[in-house]
Amino acid sequence: MVDEEGPVDDRLAQELAATLAQAQDALPAAAPGAIVAIRQRYRRKRRQRTGLASLAVAVLVLAVTLTGAQLTPGVPSVPPAGEGARGTIRVWAITQPGAEPALRKLVNRYNRSAEVDVDLSTFGNEEYKAKLREVGSPEGPDVFASWGGANLTGLARDGLLADLTPLRDEPGVAGRFLPSALAGGVVDGRQYGIPMGGTHPVVLFYHRGVFADAGVQPPRSYAQLLSLVDTFKARNITPISLGGAHGWTELMWVMYLAERIGGPGTTADIIAGHPGAWSKPAVVQALREARALAASGAFGADFDSTSYDDGAASGRLAGGHAAMQLMGTWEYPTQLARNPDFVADGDLAFVPFPTVAGGVGDPADLVGVPTHYFSVLAGGRHREAALGFVRAVASDDYLDDLAADGEVPPVTDAADRLRGTEHAGFGTSVHELVTRAPSYGLAWDQALEPAAATALLDNLRRLFRAELTPEQFAAAMAEAD
Repeated sequence: MVDEEGPVDDRLAQELAATLAQAQDALPAAAPGAIVAIRQRYRRKRRQRTGLASLAVAVLVLAVTLTGAQLTPGVPSVPPAGEGARGTIRVWAITQPGAEPALRKLVNRYNRSAEVDVDLSTFGNEEYKAKLREVGSPEGPDVFASWGGANLTGLARDGLLADLTPLRDEPGVAGRFLPSALAGGVVDGRQYGIPMGGTHPVVLFYHRGVFADAGVQPPRSYAQLLSLVDTFKARNITPISLGGAHGWTELMWVMYLAERIGGPGTTADIIAGHPGAWSKPAVVQALREARALAASGAFGADFDSTSYDDGAASGRLAGGHAAMQLMGTWEYPTQLARNPDFVADGDLAFVPFPTVAGGVGDPADLVGVPTHYFSVLAGGRHREAALGFVRAVASDDYLDDLAADGEVPPVTDAADRLRGTEHAGFGTSVHELVTRAPSYGLAWDQALEPAAATALLDNLRRLFRAELTPEQFAAAMAEAD
Protein backbone atom coordinates (compact mmCIF):
# COMPACT_ATOMS: atom_id res chain seq x y z
CA MET A 1 0.00 0.00 0.00
CA VAL A 2 1.17 3.51 -0.73
CA ASP A 3 0.42 6.66 1.23
CA GLU A 4 -2.80 8.41 0.33
CA GLU A 5 -1.97 12.09 0.66
CA GLY A 6 -4.46 14.92 0.68
CA PRO A 7 -4.19 18.17 -1.30
CA VAL A 8 -2.42 20.01 1.53
CA ASP A 9 0.18 17.26 1.86
CA ASP A 10 0.69 17.26 -1.89
CA ARG A 11 1.23 21.03 -2.08
CA LEU A 12 3.68 20.95 0.79
CA ALA A 13 5.55 18.02 -0.74
CA GLN A 14 5.87 19.99 -4.00
CA GLU A 15 7.14 23.07 -2.14
CA LEU A 16 9.66 20.97 -0.21
CA ALA A 17 10.83 19.31 -3.43
CA ALA A 18 11.35 22.73 -5.00
CA THR A 19 13.34 23.87 -1.95
CA LEU A 20 15.49 20.77 -2.17
CA ALA A 21 16.14 21.35 -5.87
CA GLN A 22 17.33 24.90 -5.13
CA ALA A 23 19.55 23.67 -2.29
CA GLN A 24 21.05 20.97 -4.48
CA ASP A 25 21.88 23.49 -7.22
CA ALA A 26 23.80 25.56 -4.68
CA LEU A 27 25.81 22.65 -3.27
CA PRO A 28 28.72 20.65 -4.68
CA ALA A 29 27.72 17.46 -6.50
CA ALA A 30 27.41 14.44 -4.24
CA ALA A 31 29.13 11.19 -5.07
CA PRO A 32 26.89 8.83 -7.11
CA GLY A 33 27.04 6.24 -4.33
CA ALA A 34 25.69 8.72 -1.80
CA ILE A 35 22.72 9.54 -4.01
CA VAL A 36 21.94 5.85 -4.50
CA ALA A 37 22.14 5.25 -0.75
CA ILE A 38 19.79 8.15 -0.05
CA ARG A 39 17.21 6.87 -2.52
CA GLN A 40 17.42 3.33 -1.22
CA ARG A 41 16.91 4.49 2.36
CA TYR A 42 14.02 6.61 1.30
CA ARG A 43 12.30 3.60 -0.27
CA ARG A 44 12.77 1.54 2.89
CA LYS A 45 11.57 4.28 5.21
CA ARG A 46 8.80 5.90 3.28
CA ARG A 47 6.07 3.78 4.82
CA GLN A 48 7.29 4.84 8.27
CA ARG A 49 6.54 8.52 7.68
CA THR A 50 5.21 10.07 10.83
CA GLY A 51 3.84 13.24 9.29
CA LEU A 52 4.76 16.43 7.54
CA ALA A 53 7.12 17.53 10.30
CA SER A 54 9.34 14.48 9.70
CA LEU A 55 9.33 15.17 5.97
CA ALA A 56 10.48 18.74 6.55
CA VAL A 57 13.33 17.49 8.74
CA ALA A 58 14.30 15.04 5.98
CA VAL A 59 14.79 17.94 3.55
CA LEU A 60 17.32 19.52 5.89
CA VAL A 61 19.09 16.22 6.52
CA LEU A 62 19.28 15.44 2.81
CA ALA A 63 20.70 18.86 2.02
CA VAL A 64 23.47 18.23 4.55
CA THR A 65 24.04 14.74 3.14
CA LEU A 66 24.61 16.14 -0.34
CA THR A 67 27.71 17.90 1.03
CA GLY A 68 29.13 14.64 2.37
CA ALA A 69 27.43 14.04 5.75
CA GLN A 70 25.74 10.73 6.56
CA LEU A 71 21.95 10.36 6.43
CA THR A 72 20.57 10.25 9.97
CA PRO A 73 18.99 6.81 10.61
CA GLY A 74 15.26 6.82 11.22
CA VAL A 75 14.56 10.13 9.46
CA PRO A 76 12.43 9.76 6.31
CA SER A 77 13.78 11.36 3.16
CA VAL A 78 12.00 13.12 0.30
CA PRO A 79 10.54 11.26 -2.67
CA PRO A 80 12.57 10.92 -5.88
CA ALA A 81 11.83 13.61 -8.44
CA GLY A 82 8.80 12.85 -10.59
CA GLU A 83 7.13 10.39 -8.17
CA GLY A 84 3.61 11.55 -7.39
CA ALA A 85 1.41 10.91 -4.39
CA ARG A 86 0.27 7.51 -5.77
CA GLY A 87 3.78 6.35 -6.47
CA THR A 88 5.17 5.18 -9.80
CA ILE A 89 7.08 2.19 -11.10
CA ARG A 90 9.07 2.58 -14.29
CA VAL A 91 8.65 -0.18 -16.86
CA TRP A 92 10.89 -0.53 -19.92
CA ALA A 93 10.15 -2.73 -22.93
CA ILE A 94 11.69 -3.57 -26.30
CA THR A 95 9.48 -2.43 -29.16
CA GLN A 96 8.88 0.50 -31.42
CA PRO A 97 6.98 3.29 -29.63
CA GLY A 98 3.30 3.17 -30.55
CA ALA A 99 3.49 -0.44 -31.78
CA GLU A 100 2.65 -2.28 -28.57
CA PRO A 101 -1.15 -2.23 -28.18
CA ALA A 102 -1.39 -5.32 -25.94
CA LEU A 103 1.23 -3.96 -23.55
CA ARG A 104 -0.41 -0.54 -23.48
CA LYS A 105 -3.74 -2.16 -22.67
CA LEU A 106 -2.11 -4.12 -19.86
CA VAL A 107 -0.67 -0.91 -18.40
CA ASN A 108 -4.00 0.90 -18.68
CA ARG A 109 -5.85 -1.94 -16.94
CA TYR A 110 -3.30 -2.02 -14.17
CA ASN A 111 -3.35 1.73 -13.64
CA ARG A 112 -7.14 1.77 -13.34
CA SER A 113 -7.13 -0.61 -10.38
CA ALA A 114 -3.72 -0.44 -8.69
CA GLU A 115 -2.53 2.04 -6.09
CA VAL A 116 0.78 2.54 -7.89
CA ASP A 117 1.02 3.88 -11.45
CA VAL A 118 3.02 2.16 -14.18
CA ASP A 119 5.05 4.51 -16.40
CA LEU A 120 5.82 2.56 -19.61
CA SER A 121 8.70 3.48 -21.91
CA THR A 122 9.43 1.52 -25.10
CA PHE A 123 12.58 1.44 -27.21
CA GLY A 124 13.77 0.06 -30.53
CA ASN A 125 16.20 -2.85 -30.68
CA GLU A 126 19.48 -0.94 -31.07
CA GLU A 127 18.61 1.83 -28.62
CA TYR A 128 17.53 -0.66 -25.99
CA LYS A 129 20.87 -2.45 -25.91
CA ALA A 130 22.41 0.79 -24.66
CA LYS A 131 19.54 1.52 -22.26
CA LEU A 132 20.04 -1.82 -20.49
CA ARG A 133 23.32 -0.46 -19.10
CA GLU A 134 21.21 1.81 -16.88
CA VAL A 135 19.54 -1.08 -15.04
CA GLY A 136 20.40 -0.67 -11.37
CA SER A 137 21.08 3.06 -11.64
CA PRO A 138 18.80 5.75 -10.15
CA GLU A 139 17.61 6.55 -13.69
CA GLY A 140 16.89 2.91 -14.47
CA PRO A 141 13.63 0.93 -14.46
CA ASP A 142 11.86 -1.00 -11.72
CA VAL A 143 10.61 -3.58 -14.23
CA PHE A 144 12.33 -4.17 -17.57
CA ALA A 145 12.20 -6.50 -20.54
CA SER A 146 15.17 -8.40 -21.91
CA TRP A 147 15.98 -11.13 -24.40
CA GLY A 148 17.33 -13.38 -21.66
CA GLY A 149 20.83 -14.68 -22.33
CA ALA A 150 24.07 -13.23 -20.96
CA ASN A 151 22.60 -9.86 -20.01
CA LEU A 152 19.94 -11.39 -17.76
CA THR A 153 22.46 -13.85 -16.32
CA GLY A 154 24.92 -11.11 -15.42
CA LEU A 155 22.32 -8.94 -13.70
CA ALA A 156 20.96 -11.90 -11.73
CA ARG A 157 24.39 -13.02 -10.55
CA ASP A 158 25.22 -9.47 -9.53
CA GLY A 159 22.24 -9.57 -7.17
CA LEU A 160 20.32 -6.84 -8.99
CA LEU A 161 17.22 -8.87 -9.80
CA ALA A 162 14.37 -10.17 -7.67
CA ASP A 163 13.95 -13.95 -7.59
CA LEU A 164 10.69 -14.62 -9.44
CA THR A 165 10.62 -18.36 -8.75
CA PRO A 166 7.75 -18.06 -6.21
CA LEU A 167 5.76 -16.02 -8.73
CA ARG A 168 6.46 -18.55 -11.48
CA ASP A 169 5.26 -21.39 -9.28
CA GLU A 170 1.92 -19.77 -8.50
CA PRO A 171 -1.21 -21.49 -9.90
CA GLY A 172 -1.98 -20.13 -13.32
CA VAL A 173 1.61 -19.16 -14.12
CA ALA A 174 3.97 -22.16 -14.07
CA GLY A 175 1.80 -24.45 -16.21
CA ARG A 176 0.78 -21.75 -18.63
CA PHE A 177 4.02 -21.04 -20.48
CA LEU A 178 5.93 -23.34 -22.83
CA PRO A 179 8.97 -24.92 -21.17
CA SER A 180 11.26 -23.47 -23.86
CA ALA A 181 9.99 -19.99 -23.03
CA LEU A 182 10.36 -20.33 -19.26
CA ALA A 183 13.85 -21.82 -19.62
CA GLY A 184 15.24 -18.61 -21.10
CA GLY A 185 14.45 -16.73 -17.88
CA VAL A 186 16.26 -19.17 -15.58
CA VAL A 187 19.66 -18.44 -14.07
CA ASP A 188 21.36 -21.01 -11.84
CA GLY A 189 18.10 -22.85 -11.31
CA ARG A 190 16.05 -19.80 -10.28
CA GLN A 191 13.55 -17.84 -12.38
CA TYR A 192 14.57 -14.21 -12.93
CA GLY A 193 12.50 -13.49 -16.04
CA ILE A 194 8.82 -14.13 -16.78
CA PRO A 195 7.75 -14.39 -20.46
CA MET A 196 6.02 -11.15 -21.47
CA GLY A 197 5.82 -11.14 -25.27
CA GLY A 198 5.32 -13.31 -28.30
CA THR A 199 7.67 -16.08 -29.39
CA HIS A 200 9.84 -15.05 -32.34
CA PRO A 201 11.68 -17.74 -34.29
CA VAL A 202 13.53 -16.54 -37.36
CA VAL A 203 11.89 -17.65 -40.62
CA LEU A 204 12.25 -16.87 -44.32
CA PHE A 205 9.50 -14.45 -45.34
CA TYR A 206 8.64 -14.03 -49.00
CA HIS A 207 6.36 -11.96 -51.22
CA ARG A 208 3.76 -14.34 -52.57
CA GLY A 209 2.84 -12.06 -55.48
CA VAL A 210 6.45 -11.60 -56.59
CA PHE A 211 6.98 -15.36 -56.52
CA ALA A 212 3.77 -15.97 -58.46
CA ASP A 213 4.78 -13.47 -61.16
CA ALA A 214 8.11 -15.25 -61.55
CA GLY A 215 6.42 -18.68 -61.61
CA VAL A 216 8.58 -20.04 -58.77
CA GLN A 217 8.04 -21.66 -55.38
CA PRO A 218 9.66 -20.73 -52.03
CA PRO A 219 12.91 -22.62 -51.37
CA ARG A 220 13.06 -25.79 -49.32
CA SER A 221 16.79 -26.29 -49.80
CA TYR A 222 19.70 -23.87 -49.80
CA ALA A 223 20.50 -24.88 -53.39
CA GLN A 224 17.00 -23.79 -54.40
CA LEU A 225 17.50 -20.47 -52.62
CA LEU A 226 20.70 -19.84 -54.60
CA SER A 227 18.82 -20.60 -57.80
CA LEU A 228 16.11 -18.09 -56.82
CA VAL A 229 18.77 -15.42 -56.31
CA ASP A 230 19.67 -15.73 -60.00
CA THR A 231 16.00 -15.77 -61.02
CA PHE A 232 15.12 -12.53 -59.25
CA LYS A 233 18.32 -10.74 -60.21
CA ALA A 234 17.43 -11.44 -63.85
CA ARG A 235 14.04 -9.78 -63.21
CA ASN A 236 15.71 -6.71 -61.61
CA ILE A 237 14.24 -7.57 -58.21
CA THR A 238 16.46 -7.68 -55.13
CA PRO A 239 16.37 -11.35 -54.19
CA ILE A 240 16.67 -10.80 -50.41
CA SER A 241 15.98 -7.64 -48.43
CA LEU A 242 18.61 -7.12 -45.73
CA GLY A 243 18.89 -4.27 -43.23
CA GLY A 244 22.65 -4.65 -43.14
CA ALA A 245 23.19 -1.39 -41.28
CA HIS A 246 22.68 -3.62 -38.23
CA GLY A 247 24.92 -6.65 -37.82
CA TRP A 248 22.17 -8.66 -36.11
CA THR A 249 20.26 -8.96 -39.39
CA GLU A 250 23.34 -10.54 -40.99
CA LEU A 251 23.84 -12.80 -37.99
CA MET A 252 20.60 -14.61 -38.81
CA TRP A 253 22.15 -16.03 -41.97
CA VAL A 254 25.31 -17.24 -40.24
CA MET A 255 23.40 -18.72 -37.29
CA TYR A 256 21.00 -20.73 -39.43
CA LEU A 257 23.65 -21.92 -41.86
CA ALA A 258 25.83 -23.06 -38.94
CA GLU A 259 22.85 -24.82 -37.32
CA ARG A 260 21.80 -26.57 -40.51
CA ILE A 261 25.38 -27.63 -41.30
CA GLY A 262 26.64 -28.57 -37.84
CA GLY A 263 23.57 -28.97 -35.65
CA PRO A 264 22.69 -27.19 -32.39
CA GLY A 265 25.94 -28.30 -30.75
CA THR A 266 27.66 -25.73 -32.94
CA THR A 267 25.78 -22.93 -31.21
CA ALA A 268 26.22 -24.51 -27.77
CA ASP A 269 30.01 -24.51 -28.18
CA ILE A 270 30.04 -20.85 -29.22
CA ILE A 271 27.85 -19.74 -26.32
CA ALA A 272 29.90 -21.77 -23.83
CA GLY A 273 33.12 -20.21 -25.15
CA HIS A 274 34.73 -23.56 -25.94
CA PRO A 275 38.21 -23.23 -27.47
CA GLY A 276 38.10 -23.48 -31.24
CA ALA A 277 34.32 -23.01 -31.42
CA TRP A 278 34.58 -20.22 -34.01
CA SER A 279 36.95 -22.27 -36.18
CA LYS A 280 34.80 -25.41 -36.35
CA PRO A 281 34.23 -26.54 -39.96
CA ALA A 282 30.47 -25.92 -39.73
CA VAL A 283 31.00 -22.31 -38.62
CA VAL A 284 33.67 -21.57 -41.22
CA GLN A 285 31.48 -23.06 -43.96
CA ALA A 286 28.53 -20.96 -42.77
CA LEU A 287 30.72 -17.83 -42.89
CA ARG A 288 31.84 -18.68 -46.43
CA GLU A 289 28.28 -19.23 -47.63
CA ALA A 290 27.07 -15.96 -46.10
CA ARG A 291 29.99 -13.96 -47.53
CA ALA A 292 29.45 -15.51 -50.97
CA LEU A 293 25.75 -14.69 -50.80
CA ALA A 294 26.53 -11.02 -50.18
CA ALA A 295 29.17 -10.98 -52.94
CA SER A 296 26.69 -12.46 -55.43
CA GLY A 297 24.38 -9.45 -55.09
CA ALA A 298 21.68 -11.44 -53.31
CA PHE A 299 21.06 -8.53 -50.91
CA GLY A 300 21.33 -5.74 -53.47
CA ALA A 301 23.99 -3.08 -53.84
CA ASP A 302 23.20 -0.97 -50.76
CA PHE A 303 22.30 -3.54 -48.12
CA ASP A 304 25.06 -2.35 -45.78
CA SER A 305 23.45 1.10 -45.49
CA THR A 306 19.84 -0.13 -45.33
CA SER A 307 18.19 -0.03 -41.90
CA TYR A 308 15.71 -2.44 -40.43
CA ASP A 309 14.61 -0.34 -37.46
CA ASP A 310 13.29 2.50 -39.62
CA GLY A 311 11.21 0.14 -41.77
CA ALA A 312 13.30 0.42 -44.94
CA ALA A 313 14.14 -3.27 -45.26
CA SER A 314 10.57 -4.36 -44.53
CA GLY A 315 9.26 -1.76 -46.95
CA ARG A 316 11.25 -3.26 -49.81
CA LEU A 317 9.63 -6.63 -49.24
CA ALA A 318 6.15 -5.14 -48.87
CA GLY A 319 6.56 -3.03 -52.01
CA GLY A 320 7.64 -5.97 -54.17
CA HIS A 321 11.13 -4.52 -54.63
CA ALA A 322 12.57 -7.56 -52.85
CA ALA A 323 11.40 -11.16 -52.96
CA MET A 324 12.49 -12.51 -49.56
CA GLN A 325 13.64 -11.48 -46.10
CA LEU A 326 15.09 -13.59 -43.28
CA MET A 327 13.65 -12.16 -40.07
CA GLY A 328 12.11 -12.99 -36.73
CA THR A 329 8.36 -13.46 -36.69
CA TRP A 330 8.01 -9.99 -35.18
CA GLU A 331 8.08 -9.06 -38.86
CA TYR A 332 4.39 -9.96 -39.11
CA PRO A 333 3.09 -7.41 -36.57
CA THR A 334 5.68 -4.96 -37.92
CA GLN A 335 4.21 -5.28 -41.41
CA LEU A 336 0.71 -5.04 -39.94
CA ALA A 337 1.65 -1.68 -38.45
CA ARG A 338 3.71 -0.29 -41.33
CA ASN A 339 2.25 -1.93 -44.45
CA PRO A 340 -1.21 -3.28 -43.58
CA ASP A 341 -2.32 -3.70 -47.20
CA PHE A 342 0.60 -6.04 -47.84
CA VAL A 343 -0.72 -8.36 -45.13
CA ALA A 344 -4.39 -7.87 -45.96
CA ASP A 345 -3.79 -8.79 -49.61
CA GLY A 346 -2.30 -12.12 -48.55
CA ASP A 347 1.11 -11.45 -50.07
CA LEU A 348 3.14 -11.95 -46.87
CA ALA A 349 4.11 -15.60 -46.39
CA PHE A 350 6.95 -17.58 -44.85
CA VAL A 351 8.75 -20.93 -44.84
CA PRO A 352 11.30 -22.38 -42.40
CA PHE A 353 14.96 -21.81 -43.17
CA PRO A 354 16.03 -24.21 -45.94
CA THR A 355 17.98 -27.40 -45.43
CA VAL A 356 21.66 -27.56 -46.41
CA ALA A 357 22.90 -30.58 -48.36
CA GLY A 358 25.24 -32.71 -46.26
CA GLY A 359 24.34 -30.87 -43.05
CA VAL A 360 23.59 -32.80 -39.88
CA GLY A 361 21.24 -30.22 -38.34
CA ASP A 362 17.58 -31.08 -37.90
CA PRO A 363 15.45 -29.13 -40.42
CA ALA A 364 12.95 -28.46 -37.61
CA ASP A 365 15.50 -26.72 -35.37
CA LEU A 366 14.90 -23.02 -34.79
CA VAL A 367 16.96 -19.99 -33.83
CA GLY A 368 15.64 -16.61 -32.80
CA VAL A 369 14.11 -15.17 -29.63
CA PRO A 370 12.01 -17.69 -27.66
CA THR A 371 10.38 -14.65 -26.03
CA HIS A 372 11.11 -11.44 -24.13
CA TYR A 373 11.18 -11.49 -20.34
CA PHE A 374 10.07 -9.12 -17.62
CA SER A 375 12.42 -8.89 -14.65
CA VAL A 376 12.04 -6.91 -11.42
CA LEU A 377 14.83 -4.87 -9.86
CA ALA A 378 15.66 -6.28 -6.43
CA GLY A 379 15.95 -2.83 -4.83
CA GLY A 380 13.30 -1.12 -6.93
CA ARG A 381 10.43 1.01 -5.74
CA HIS A 382 7.12 -0.57 -4.73
CA ARG A 383 8.33 -4.16 -5.04
CA GLU A 384 4.94 -5.76 -4.41
CA ALA A 385 3.29 -3.52 -7.00
CA ALA A 386 6.01 -4.40 -9.51
CA LEU A 387 5.48 -8.12 -8.88
CA GLY A 388 1.75 -7.64 -9.31
CA PHE A 389 2.28 -5.98 -12.68
CA VAL A 390 4.59 -8.77 -13.87
CA ARG A 391 2.09 -11.38 -12.67
CA ALA A 392 -0.49 -9.81 -15.03
CA VAL A 393 1.43 -10.95 -18.14
CA ALA A 394 0.04 -14.43 -17.45
CA SER A 395 -3.54 -13.14 -17.44
CA ASP A 396 -6.07 -14.24 -20.04
CA ASP A 397 -6.77 -10.65 -21.07
CA TYR A 398 -3.14 -9.92 -21.88
CA LEU A 399 -2.47 -13.20 -23.68
CA ASP A 400 -5.61 -12.79 -25.77
CA ASP A 401 -4.58 -9.22 -26.63
CA LEU A 402 -1.19 -10.49 -27.80
CA ALA A 403 -2.90 -12.97 -30.10
CA ALA A 404 -5.19 -10.25 -31.43
CA ASP A 405 -2.11 -8.13 -32.26
CA GLY A 406 -0.63 -10.85 -34.47
CA GLU A 407 1.80 -12.08 -31.82
CA VAL A 408 2.09 -15.75 -30.85
CA PRO A 409 1.95 -16.09 -27.05
CA PRO A 410 4.52 -18.64 -25.77
CA VAL A 411 1.85 -20.58 -23.90
CA THR A 412 0.59 -24.13 -24.11
CA ASP A 413 -2.89 -23.12 -25.25
CA ALA A 414 -1.77 -20.62 -27.90
CA ALA A 415 -3.66 -22.48 -30.65
CA ASP A 416 -6.94 -22.01 -28.77
CA ARG A 417 -6.22 -18.32 -28.20
CA LEU A 418 -5.35 -17.78 -31.84
CA ARG A 419 -8.39 -19.59 -33.17
CA GLY A 420 -10.91 -17.16 -34.58
CA THR A 421 -8.54 -14.18 -34.58
CA GLU A 422 -7.72 -12.25 -37.72
CA HIS A 423 -4.18 -13.66 -37.62
CA ALA A 424 -5.00 -17.26 -36.80
CA GLY A 425 -3.35 -18.73 -39.91
CA PHE A 426 -0.01 -17.06 -39.32
CA GLY A 427 -0.01 -17.55 -35.55
CA THR A 428 -0.99 -21.20 -35.63
CA SER A 429 1.78 -21.96 -38.14
CA VAL A 430 4.38 -20.30 -35.91
CA HIS A 431 3.07 -22.07 -32.82
CA GLU A 432 3.37 -25.43 -34.58
CA LEU A 433 6.97 -24.68 -35.60
CA VAL A 434 7.86 -23.84 -32.00
CA THR A 435 6.17 -26.83 -30.40
CA ARG A 436 7.74 -29.25 -32.93
CA ALA A 437 11.27 -27.83 -32.72
CA PRO A 438 13.79 -30.24 -31.15
CA SER A 439 16.04 -27.22 -30.48
CA TYR A 440 15.17 -23.52 -30.23
CA GLY A 441 18.32 -21.49 -29.69
CA LEU A 442 18.60 -17.88 -28.60
CA ALA A 443 20.26 -15.53 -31.09
CA TRP A 444 24.02 -15.43 -30.52
CA ASP A 445 24.22 -11.68 -29.98
CA GLN A 446 21.87 -12.01 -27.00
CA ALA A 447 23.30 -15.25 -25.64
CA LEU A 448 26.89 -13.96 -25.58
CA GLU A 449 28.44 -11.54 -23.11
CA PRO A 450 27.93 -7.92 -24.25
CA ALA A 451 31.58 -7.33 -25.24
CA ALA A 452 31.71 -10.50 -27.35
CA ALA A 453 28.30 -9.69 -28.86
CA THR A 454 29.49 -6.24 -29.91
CA ALA A 455 32.59 -7.73 -31.53
CA LEU A 456 30.42 -10.34 -33.26
CA LEU A 457 28.15 -7.78 -34.90
CA ASP A 458 31.03 -5.50 -35.89
CA ASN A 459 32.94 -8.37 -37.45
CA LEU A 460 29.85 -9.63 -39.27
CA ARG A 461 29.40 -6.29 -40.99
CA ARG A 462 33.05 -6.45 -42.08
CA LEU A 463 32.57 -10.03 -43.31
CA PHE A 464 29.53 -9.14 -45.40
CA ARG A 465 31.40 -6.16 -46.87
CA ALA A 466 34.26 -8.51 -47.84
CA GLU A 467 36.65 -6.76 -45.44
CA LEU A 468 37.29 -10.02 -43.55
CA THR A 469 37.72 -13.56 -44.75
CA PRO A 470 35.92 -16.32 -42.82
CA GLU A 471 39.23 -17.35 -41.30
CA GLN A 472 40.02 -13.79 -40.22
CA PHE A 473 36.54 -13.51 -38.74
CA ALA A 474 37.02 -16.71 -36.74
CA ALA A 475 40.38 -15.49 -35.46
CA ALA A 476 38.97 -12.12 -34.45
CA MET A 477 36.10 -13.76 -32.54
CA ALA A 478 38.45 -16.19 -30.78
CA GLU A 479 40.41 -13.17 -29.56
CA ALA A 480 37.21 -11.37 -28.48
CA ASP A 481 36.18 -14.36 -26.37
